[in-house]
Amino acid sequence: METEKEHVKKNEKVILNASKTDCTGCRACATGLEAGNLKHAIARLNGISKVKVDEITGKVTIEYDTQKIILSKITERIEKLGYQVEIVSREEIQ
Repeated sequence: METEKEHVKKNEKVILNASKTDCTGCRACATGLEAGNLKHAIARLNGISKVKVDEITGKVTIEYDTQKIILSKITERIEKLGYQVEIVSREEIQ
């Protein structure tokens, strides 16, 4: 018999550092059009509820439903766009 807790939607918020693999470290490649493309590519994934890309720091904040998508699928999508990904923090949210 399934309990009520098993039906509870679980959301997580993750903050990532995303930097272009071909970048020399200047962060210029993470601004403007690149940041927009990155945000759009992540937002299109099923289960993503919120995406924020900080063009200055290269930090990406993502809120997602853990019952619809796992973090490795999100980071895989970002890496396919040519970014290196580092998890800064991860927490369960309501």
